Amino acid sequence: MEIEVTRPKQFADMARDYRLLVDGKEVAVIKRGTTQKITLPEGSKTLKASIDWCSSPEFNVSDIRTGKIVVKNAFGSNFFKSIFLPLYYISLGKNRYLKIEPGI
Repeated sequence: MEIEVTRPKQFADMARDYRLLVDGKEVAVIKRGTTQKITLPEGSKTLKASIDWCSSPEFNVSDIRTGKIVVKNAFGSNFFKSIFLPLYYISLGKNRYLKIEPGI
């Protein structure tokens, strides 16, 4: 299965790359503001994005309907969250630091 992975330009993590894991194995490095096509291995079940010690919750490959996903920082789009919650996201919320969403 081939998917299109988009990472929007967000202020948070602008100098760092995200790693995309399929069933626990790294398959791609996603740079800020890019869209790339990735071929998933046959029988893939879950996707996960990571950066340093933080990551996203697991995302089921079966939830990809359009062949597109968006990987982004969970708090980067909300001004108030970006001011008040970064410490939460790098400690207790480290497994929710990133988000994978189905693309349109």
